[in-house]
Amino acid sequence: MESVVRFVLTHRRVLAATLAGLAVWSAVTAVTHAPDTRAVVVAARDLGGGRIVSPADLDVRRLPESAVPAGAVEAADATGRALSGAMREGEIFTDRRVVDPRDLGRGRVLATVEVPAATGELLRAGDTVDLLAIGDDGTADRLAEAVELVTVRTDADRETAVLGVAAAPDVATRVARASVTSRMAAVVVARQER
Repeated sequence: MESVVRFVLTHRRVLAATLAGLAVWSAVTAVTHAPDTRAVVVAARDLGGGRIVSPADLDVRRLPESAVPAGAVEAADATGRALSGAMREGEIFTDRRVVDPRDLGRGRVLATVEVPAATGELLRAGDTVDLLAIGDDGTADRLAEAVELVTVRTDADRETAVLGVAAAPDVATRVARASVTSRMAAVVVARQER
């Protein structure tokens, strides 16, 4: 024990300098070490729902790996697809934000319905809705039950919103026929278990 104490006393300045150097090195490393980052595709500006994404709508930013959500897509996977809803500048593109109307799942197609703008402002992609045709006499005919809302695009100038829903082909045909002669309405229903 005496030899350890003697060694420490004899070399205390060297030991203090070494420990101070290690402390400075640790501090500098902690400050300058960048976290692992990943390049992600984000909206280059505010984008309206239903818009077909073009290369000019995309920007690439590096974010910490922990800040990247599941389902983040590459630029090639976002380009040419429709936005499921509005996006703010800098928001990350994910597989739930962009939709390919040609790939909605087996046996489903994209049916579009025009409704009042006030209705569109209350809905968002992912909602489950019933579609109704409203006759001139006020009667309602249910055209589609529990269909998934894929896109919402509000046109403030026309005071309308266009809803895109994933539906079976026969349902899409019924909706298209009715929308020519009737006013359309969408009613949100409880989300179906998958």
